[in-house]
Amino acid sequence: MISENKKKAKTLGIMLVLALAVLFTFQMNPVLANIPEVTSIEHYTSGVDTYLNITVEHASPDSTHYVDQVTIYLRDEILGEVDERDEDLSLGPQSTETFFVQYEVGVVDEYYTPNVRAKGFCTTHGEGSWSSFVNVPEFSTLSLLLILAIASIAVLLFRSKARACVNK
Repeated sequence: MISENKKKAKTLGIMLVLALAVLFTFQMNPVLANIPEVTSIEHYTSGVDTYLNITVEHASPDSTHYVDQVTIYLRDEILGEVDERDEDLSLGPQSTETFFVQYEVGVVDEYYTPNVRAKGFCTTHGEGSWSSFVNVPEFSTLSLLLILAIASIAVLLFRSKARACVNK
């Protein structure tokens, strides 16, 4: 009687393993999704306004498979308070695998210098991952360094002329 129960348990175990193998064989097909990827975010100014050029790559676009939306996340910390907002840009079908999206940030100054990241949404494969944060300063670090150097030289020259006038 014991050997009959062991045979039943063994048979049930084998059937369970086979059932799981069949289930996983049909359910575990590899997915080769070509989700959109934001490869760069660059900023430039025109007049007083700052603009972003967002580069997006997405393979094999056509009239039904394309990036239909890019979400831009802006984060700025002013006086210890965090200002966060999402901006959704709706797009039409693209004809190239690499394309650019432009976004107007507005005035960027000492009171508003946001960190920005973006991601795209594919009509077929869903959303891509967030890009890295990019700081959108009014001045680049190199420009700020040059301005400080010129100001320091001007102060030193002014002081030396002022001393020369006093010594006369």
